[in-house]
Amino acid sequence: MTRNKIIEQSKSAFAEALFCLLKNEDFENITIKQLTLESGYSRRTYYRYFGSKTAILDEMFLKYLHSYRECLLSTPIRPEDISKRFINFLWPYHQRVALLAQQNLLIPLLTRHISTIANTLLDIKVPWRQKKSDNRQYYYVIIYSIGGFCVLLDTIFKDDLPEKPQQISEALNSALAEIALQVNKQ
Repeated sequence: MTRNKIIEQSKSAFAEALFCLLKNEDFENITIKQLTLESGYSRRTYYRYFGSKTAILDEMFLKYLHSYRECLLSTPIRPEDISKRFINFLWPYHQRVALLAQQNLLIPLLTRHISTIANTLLDIKVPWRQKKSDNRQYYYVIIYSIGGFCVLLDTIFKDDLPEKPQQISEALNSALAEIALQVNKQ
């Protein structure tokens, strides 16, 4: 096994341990000792990769963001597919997202990375973004949108989740279509 695989395996073990512990403990009460026992790795390994429990969440988030970027690059994007694609990508992790929301960790996690999210989304070529336009204006719109989306996700995942991801994406698309209709009337 390569060194990178070993490092990734250890980091993943700590993330798994953290989410396992979050099912029964408050984030603030989880100790390094609990994380090392649950992960099967030493305290020394923990400190080699993480300076805090928050760093575990950050590492995991950036890994998922990279995967989401790859997902977006895999097929052409249409505006009406955005919410469906996002929810479908997120759904396999919905139990983790719900734990983060219920422990009031989701919004702080997303806001710590808001500029990385915006830059990642700006990096994706989409037909509706003008090619020679100043990306700064899109950056601000994306930041604004992400802020609202963070609050929306937090609200959805704190409440009782629908059984199917389509219910969420359909509700989002319906609301967005209504907003666009009202904007176009003006």
